[in-house]
Amino acid sequence: MKFNKKFLIMVCIIIVIVVLLKLDGTRKNQTSFRVGWISDLSGPQKKYGTYEAGKLALEQINAKGGINGKPLEIIFEDGKCNGAQAVSAMNKLISIDKVDIVIGGHCTSESAAIAPIANKNKILMLASITSSPVLSDSGPYVFRTSPVSTVQSDIVSDLAFKKLNLKNFAVIYELTDYAKAIAETFKDDFIKAGGKVSIFEGYAPGTNDFRTILQKTDAEGVEGIFLVPQSPDAGLNLVKQISEMGINAQLFGNEAEISQTNITANPNFYEGMISTMPDFDIINNPKSKLFNDEYNARWNTGNLPYGIWTAESYDAVYIIAEGLKKYGDNVEELKKYLETLSYEGASGSISINEHHDGVKTYSLRIVRNGKIEKYQP
Repeated sequence: MKFNKKFLIMVCIIIVIVVLLKLDGTRKNQTSFRVGWISDLSGPQKKYGTYEAGKLALEQINAKGGINGKPLEIIFEDGKCNGAQAVSAMNKLISIDKVDIVIGGHCTSESAAIAPIANKNKILMLASITSSPVLSDSGPYVFRTSPVSTVQSDIVSDLAFKKLNLKNFAVIYELTDYAKAIAETFKDDFIKAGGKVSIFEGYAPGTNDFRTILQKTDAEGVEGIFLVPQSPDAGLNLVKQISEMGINAQLFGNEAEISQTNITANPNFYEGMISTMPDFDIINNPKSKLFNDEYNARWNTGNLPYGIWTAESYDAVYIIAEGLKKYGDNVEELKKYLETLSYEGASGSISINEHHDGVKTYSLRIVRNGKIEKYQP
């Protein structure tokens, strides 16, 4: 009996080893480079155009022969900008699709939720459109192309208090990790400078009616309103209702509030709004201009949905493709490649710092005559 038991254990061990070797060999001998992708494919953040940007990059790479003679394959999964959904998508990509690389998430809720899974399973993760400070230093396998978003809070606070002499603010923000961090940083900075934040209110994702919050602005005598949505639809509804209610205050918006698509369709709602965003020049930067033209031609759009952020998703695919070309699917080598990244893409220059955050320069913008322009005092 003891012999039979030992024999059975040995047989089981051998079977497990053979299966693992077969799975490993299957990965190494794949006829394509397989990469996972997680973004909002069906919810409100779908309007960022991330899927379309990634699909365009994929089509272009494969039209030019793929990577070292192999086609690039991207398995697109719907994270819905929701942590639980993103976790489900990540687990599927790892366990069923056997990917070693994931592009995404494409919002903080997705990215923060899947980061621990990436580290645990040694999956290389490159997030885009993810700028909350909560993702900084998330682990050795987690990187992002986006800079930390709270830098815009410092810039807006400084302009409002010191240059525009505004002393009383309302801050209205979406209850997500990304938006809340920007709102709280602005509040702290503005109060520290000597200003007052009379209204500081968050709203649940999916909210469309903001009149109850907005009615308080007149009673509190606010001079400026800082709008910090994550959903493009919420951002549009906020400015629409402010206009309908005749609220007279200087409007400021985070980078998600300033959507050229929304502005083009509703220019009067946005006129004079001040925001900050990373530098992005589709006129003078040839790569940015080419991407703008190719995206609009491929998807029959008049404007990039979210400017630099749409371009950033496109760049993420090319960054991974360049790494695969140089190092194959060796995750440890790809990690080193991202740690020293210096890439000139459609969204501009991209590098990654010691916290695995993207590095870009923010500057002030203002909406004039339906267009986003550089702010001039």
